[in-house]
Amino acid sequence: MKRQKSTLRGTCARFRLVGDNIDKNVKPRDMRINSQTSSLHYFHAYAVKDRISFKHLSADATMIFPQDIDFNVFYPSVEDNFQLVSNFETLVTRMFVQHIPGLQSLSAMANHHIEHQYSKNMALKSEVVPLGVLLKNENVLNDMVDILDELHKYVPRTRTMQTIDVCTGGGGTTAVDIHVNTFSHIPLGGDQLTVARIRGSQRVECNAENGDERLEGFFPVIEDWHTKMCFMELREVINRRNVISDVTKDLTACEEFMELVTTAHVLTAAMHVAGASNLTDLSSKILSKENPTAAATSLVQTLCRQMVTIEFIMDKSTCGSGDRVVEYAMETLSLGLLLLEFKDSIREGDGYRVLRCWKYFLLIFRATQHKNYCIEALNLLMQYYYILPQRYAEQMLWGRFVNSEGGPGQNISADLHMEHLNRLLKGTVTHLGANKTPQAIVRAGKALGVLKNIITVFDKLTGGWATSNHTTRSEAEDLMKVVTELSQNRVFSPQSGRKHRTFPSIECNKLIASINKKKLHLWMTKKVSQILKLCTLSR
Repeated sequence: MKRQKSTLRGTCARFRLVGDNIDKNVKPRDMRINSQTSSLHYFHAYAVKDRISFKHLSADATMIFPQDIDFNVFYPSVEDNFQLVSNFETLVTRMFVQHIPGLQSLSAMANHHIEHQYSKNMALKSEVVPLGVLLKNENVLNDMVDILDELHKYVPRTRTMQTIDVCTGGGGTTAVDIHVNTFSHIPLGGDQLTVARIRGSQRVECNAENGDERLEGFFPVIEDWHTKMCFMELREVINRRNVISDVTKDLTACEEFMELVTTAHVLTAAMHVAGASNLTDLSSKILSKENPTAAATSLVQTLCRQMVTIEFIMDKSTCGSGDRVVEYAMETLSLGLLLLEFKDSIREGDGYRVLRCWKYFLLIFRATQHKNYCIEALNLLMQYYYILPQRYAEQMLWGRFVNSEGGPGQNISADLHMEHLNRLLKGTVTHLGANKTPQAIVRAGKALGVLKNIITVFDKLTGGWATSNHTTRSEAEDLMKVVTELSQNRVFSPQSGRKHRTFPSIECNKLIASINKKKLHLWMTKKVSQILKLCTLSR
């Protein structure tokens, strides 16, 4: 038996690994029977250094049992709802100043950065190291195991000597010294499919002889960018033909559309609360007050408290006006603001705000039957509150952002940065011409970090088009079109019996309030037991 109990200690995990598949079709110039289009499926990864040190926190693990889990920490609390609505007020204030004519003079009332305890750290430029391309396909289990074997060499570790008793002939024992690796565990992030494949590979290798072969140095973490949702209801009004039902085909168009629709609902709701006929009238009502700033602030607070319906409540009798059009508008406004809060949290690199959003996403994914993302939401919350030691939990939460340029409010999700690197790599591969061999692609992947710096410096020196500041067309006309449509249909003025033809049974706060808490509890009990059986770390 072991004389020395191994503990989860070691140096602080100072970086995060992020990976994703990279797919590209290579067409030959001269297509023949024996020279057809090649479909390449490889794996691309990078490392990003943590900007916050958590060395002072414990890295010791403790055993967690299903009966130790308090499910209430996974649900949005009263404090969560209060903080969420408070942040909504900040977001709505920004919309007022930006879009209501004449309120630009009140720009001082708009807080453009919701600061947190690590704001200075998250404003620092991230140190990113591309790890190159592995000629393996993550869709193939054996290839995924090989990918993780290759990445596992980056896991920090300390090698210690342990003495064990080995049985000998005749019933005796002899002491034998062995070397044991103690890992400083690091997060390995990716989208939902990548994270699921990482867990599957760890399950396959769970009976291997040592920690390296069991891939114990990783704990898989779901990233944020692939979690975004959008709304499509008003696409036809403003002729946004690039907004399609399959979000993955043009996520930018869907995200911009969602922001536009949410802003339009906010402005229309403000007109309704203030009794204004249009935005110019709304501006006049605010500016005519003795203290316009106080008037605008009061209007924002009233709007958010009356129109936002996103609480985790079970008594649906308290919700509903009998007007399904109003209830649909309130649902759209509330969920749109939630997604804008998620986006702003990522922009500021605020781990706690992101975690709060994931609590709401857990319920929304459950209500909308997005089973895989619902499980990942539960996994993320379990990792932070129970599974991971305190040091690793905080690193998981605050290391999920990348700031490529430096400065406040410049963070993006780690998996979005992975997409940027994939795009740069694909462009590089395209310019290889006839030399698109696996070896050339590997070399291009290894040179990506230097290549990115060269491109950035060259564009700055020559005034090239590829800069960090993108020029976009004004959406003012589109926004006014949607606001006019909403106000003409009086979507926030209750009229008994109204309903949308497409959504006849919509209710306010339907997604969250309609969840059966008993069934949710049973589902979580089952999933928590499964998660605890599969995890290799526990706090």
